[in-house]
Amino acid sequence: MGEAALKIIAVCVSAIMLAGCQSTAEFQASIDGAKPAPASIKAAIVDAARDQLFDPYSIRDAEISYMQLNKTNGVHWLCVKANSKNRLGGYTGRQSVEVNIRNGKLIGSLENSPACNNSSLKWQRFPQLEALKNL
Repeated sequence: MGEAALKIIAVCVSAIMLAGCQSTAEFQASIDGAKPAPASIKAAIVDAARDQLFDPYSIRDAEISYMQLNKTNGVHWLCVKANSKNRLGGYTGRQSVEVNIRNGKLIGSLENSPACNNSSLKWQRFPQLEALKNL
């Protein structure tokens, strides 16, 4: 297995562990106390998308959830939904990714996280991510 594959597995495992540390009540409390993500976090997500997506310049229909704090472990998290092209050149449909943040730095992500499907999440448009198509 290559170094890149091991890195991806490590990031996924850490994201699963981070998400699983909250009780249902703590999870809902973190959603209730959510705040919009600061510009620095949005910029870091845009930079990560440029490096990790196959065709980041095709992103459309992007949204970002408000940022929550997991008080159990001190990690902030949020979700991003967007539609982009795959390797075959077709749009995949809107996919979600949970992003974990510690001390203002992105520390992991989990694609199609169940947390991102919670109907209590507050969402806003993410035009900075869609602006990649203008580069």
